[in-house]
Amino acid sequence: MIRKVAKKNCPWISSKAKLRADFIILYQRETIIMPKSNHPLKKVPSRAKERAAQVNMMQRSFDEMGKFDNASATSVNMAITAGIGLGLEVVFYLFLLLFRVSDSTKIFYDYFYERGWVPFVLTYLTSWAIAILWFKRQKLRSQQNVMQFKLLPEDIATEIRVESLPHFDAHIKRLGFNPKQSFLLTRILRGLEHFGVRKNHSETADMLKSQSEIDATMVDSSYVLIKVFIWAIPILGFIGTVLGISDAVSSFGGDMGAAADIEKIKEKLGQVTGGLSEAFDTTLVSLAFSLCVMFPTSVMQKNEEDLLNKVDEYCNEYFLKRLREPVETVGAGDLSQPADSSFLQRAENLQAYLLQIQESQSVVAQQMTQIASQFNHLMENSMGEEGGA
Repeated sequence: MIRKVAKKNCPWISSKAKLRADFIILYQRETIIMPKSNHPLKKVPSRAKERAAQVNMMQRSFDEMGKFDNASATSVNMAITAGIGLGLEVVFYLFLLLFRVSDSTKIFYDYFYERGWVPFVLTYLTSWAIAILWFKRQKLRSQQNVMQFKLLPEDIATEIRVESLPHFDAHIKRLGFNPKQSFLLTRILRGLEHFGVRKNHSETADMLKSQSEIDATMVDSSYVLIKVFIWAIPILGFIGTVLGISDAVSSFGGDMGAAADIEKIKEKLGQVTGGLSEAFDTTLVSLAFSLCVMFPTSVMQKNEEDLLNKVDEYCNEYFLKRLREPVETVGAGDLSQPADSSFLQRAENLQAYLLQIQESQSVVAQQMTQIASQFNHLMENSMGEEGGA
């Protein structure tokens, strides 16, 4: 079929092309007529299976990877906030249409509709930043709500020991809060688990301190994009101003051939100065938007840092202060004596031993004094006998 079409439509086709067409036809016939092979595929080598099993065994599960991942406690979904920012921009520009009615308010309409593409980008970045701050505010309020509950109630146990750790863990889970959404819950759960494994107060305190530094770094990194917006908004305003100035100056330079007409030159200069005044409007809008983003961002970041300080204080006051290390045995007859009592007993035994040594030293000193007095008495008697002789 291919060969007939080639001869009919392309009579100038070469013999080499005809041979290629014959080969294609032969290949198609053989693939259609040739039955499928019934031979099974080669089996996967057992060594490769063992290797794959080892890799799967070494990989962490999804639950294990996200067990204490509390990045969502301060970070927000950028895709969702970008969409909300776009919606806010549309609403804002629709609202600006109301200022077009009156000549006294039309200037606000001109700031955003008649100044090129820069005001559109400035409005979008500002709307995006506002959406991010709004979501972060909601997360902050939920974390403050968690701090109002008794996460480690004294009704379960006044002292937090290894035996009571499952009860505290079950109580926290019964409250129904998501640990990934709260710095405090993550901190307490990690502290309980670490203390249950290490059974050491100082090591648990060090772990909580390192977790506090991780949380502070996480909060600071969540503001990176907003800080980029705060930097980019004024820069875009200056870019819009430069573009406006270049347009105004270029419109003046195009008619310099008519320089003999003084009135026309004055008219062009008026147009240039008017264009320059409009060019600086983008800088005004960008600086205003920059302030609208900068102040709420600073307030929000301070509130989150204050929250971290409250979490540290809560852990020190209600968690670390109540931790008690496991009981240590001091003998077969007294299995319930704590480690502090054993140290006191050893100190008392050492003190009694020192007192015995001191008493023995005093006895030895008295005996030496008696021996010295007897020796002096003998010496005096011997000296008296020699003098009488």
